[in-house]
Amino acid sequence: MAGKNLDYWYDEQVKRYLLQLIRVFSNFKVREYTEKGVNYNRVPARYGDMSRMVASILRNNSENVINSAPFISCTIGSLQVARDRITDPNLVVTDQVAEREFDANTQSYTGKQGNLYTVQKYMPVPYNLTLNVDIWTTNTDTKLQILEQILILFNPSLQLQQNTNAIDWTNIFELELIDIAWSSRSLPQGVDEQLDIATLNFAVPIWLSPPAKVKRQNIIHQIITDVHSVTDLDNLGFQENYDDFFGSIADTAEIIVSPNDLWVQIVGSTAILINPESQPQKWVDLIERYGELTTTSKLKLNISNDTDSELYMLVGSIETLPSNDTTLIFNLDSDTLPTNTLTAVKKIIDARANYPGDGTLDAATTGDRYLITEDISAIGYANWGIDASEDDIIQYDGTKWSIDFDASSVTEINYVLNSNTSKQYKWHNGSWISSYEGIYNPGYWRLVL
Repeated sequence: MAGKNLDYWYDEQVKRYLLQLIRVFSNFKVREYTEKGVNYNRVPARYGDMSRMVASILRNNSENVINSAPFISCTIGSLQVARDRITDPNLVVTDQVAEREFDANTQSYTGKQGNLYTVQKYMPVPYNLTLNVDIWTTNTDTKLQILEQILILFNPSLQLQQNTNAIDWTNIFELELIDIAWSSRSLPQGVDEQLDIATLNFAVPIWLSPPAKVKRQNIIHQIITDVHSVTDLDNLGFQENYDDFFGSIADTAEIIVSPNDLWVQIVGSTAILINPESQPQKWVDLIERYGELTTTSKLKLNISNDTDSELYMLVGSIETLPSNDTTLIFNLDSDTLPTNTLTAVKKIIDARANYPGDGTLDAATTGDRYLITEDISAIGYANWGIDASEDDIIQYDGTKWSIDFDASSVTEINYVLNSNTSKQYKWHNGSWISSYEGIYNPGYWRLVL
């Protein structure tokens, strides 16, 4: 168990010890002769003495009825610090743990390596616990039956395992019989019908462990290999002591290796995982290699041509889509979008089909801007009164429409926001495209879990 702010922590360690100790004494039986034959009745074991209210109910609220027997009760006699077992309180032991890969389709583990963890364990605190086991019986024969079954187990101790955690260094402990009180009765007994109680005292050396730090190890997201084309290093004046001599030489090729070479396709507010054949893949198979999806998990998208660049990285939160295991819900952080270079447009429209005040578009007001998808002319489309081409942005100044962005003459990259949908568009290579929607090749997207 680990936490950044450990304000409260409780792991029920003493309780688990106690429950396991009670199980040691919970399956003994006694033989009873009846008219129908011989019965072997299980002796119940429980923690502590019977409360007054429960005892009263079992006796039907009468003092003339004694409690049923036999039964075994276990109580903690004492809990002392074991100073003889204290070693180095500041000791920290680090274990490297590798899980096997889990196949969600077959709900079974495969033979491949899965998640890797680093576990930092802190020195546990030793204590000596004393356990009192009271055996409640109504006659000597029953007492002897129970005691004989218990006593042969301890010669003089019994080793127990409190859990199956392979890296828990405190999971083995011992239960040692140290004393026996034969009876709670005194002689002479007279006509007293009280229950006879035999008490066994056990020493239990235990450990209480502080929380451990469990860290998921990071794995390599991608490997980038630069390939250079040269004929003779001597002609280049190669110097082996120069850290990045080849940095000034243009790359002939760049090889990017990422897990399964998968691509991500962004469509609106969804992120679809696909392979090079454009076939959808399950996100869970990839996420399990990195960790697990949380409320702080992010998807990063590189919209530049440089895989090493962090300047043009779009970031958005992700969450599962219950109805589709190949798709994640992608909530883009608009603050990570490129800065708009043009004033936002009101809508993207087909100016041939619509015009201001036609019922679909509002009446024109000063400052209205539209990105048009078809050519229009002042003669054929009098409601606009302007000659404009596909991909132009037109603007109304209060009296007439004019071209504010001339698609035929602009070659540099521009960004504009569609106020109607809150989507950003990019002017690139003579056309408007979404600034972030599309397919991202390996090396241009990254999961942060």
